[in-house]
Amino acid sequence: MKELERFRNKVFCRRCNNKTNHVIIHKHSIGDDDEEGGYFWSEDYIISQCMGCDAINFIKDFDDISMHFSIYDENGNDHEHVDLDDITIYPPEPINNISNENNYHIVEFQHLPEVLDTLYKQVVANFELKHYLLAAAGLRMIIEGICNDLSITKGYVIDDETGKIKLDNEGNPVRSSSLNGKINGLVEKGVLTEGQTVILHIIRKLGNQTVHKLNNPKRKILVSGLEIVEQTFRNIYELRKYDTLAKQFNM
Repeated sequence: MKELERFRNKVFCRRCNNKTNHVIIHKHSIGDDDEEGGYFWSEDYIISQCMGCDAINFIKDFDDISMHFSIYDENGNDHEHVDLDDITIYPPEPINNISNENNYHIVEFQHLPEVLDTLYKQVVANFELKHYLLAAAGLRMIIEGICNDLSITKGYVIDDETGKIKLDNEGNPVRSSSLNGKINGLVEKGVLTEGQTVILHIIRKLGNQTVHKLNNPKRKILVSGLEIVEQTFRNIYELRKYDTLAKQFNM
């Protein structure tokens, strides 16, 4: 008898009441692959069986080009590849089991400009409600707000296709007042490292997709974006309290 293929991730089993390994009993796939346009998507509908208790479950496994991206080093070389998952299980995991995963620990900042503090709290609220499109748009607005508050109006431009700095005909870096340029202006001003801006550029592109294509961003990307934004808030705004203490003690 042919050995059944194992599904690549553990998924929730209603009988075990836990995430377990499953084998694939039957799979039906749909999708499209446009090689010339550089785009693909696929959706697998899977009847699976728990390898622990033999219960039958149903899995929908979605994949498209936006779920795969590379992280580049300071020389523009691809040194890490990231693959995300979009897996739905039926019957779904009970809400009580996953409620803690949906909660996000909001950070209380003391020195944020009011508009950034309001935006941050609204992004977290939408994230917890799984309104990921709105959360991605809000993160993009936060990045714009940080750049405006720091009077960063432009910077060098990263080519989204190659991950390298765009050069003009004379070999000089192309500079722009777009959000692409402003994010890199944060690097030029020493606010962020090039590694930290990788996620910000992903959020920037997600924001564009949200407006034009209504693509739903992935949870992991938003978590990384929130963490980078929070670290940026600490570096820029929260350190001001130490400046205040230093002045009080004439340090």
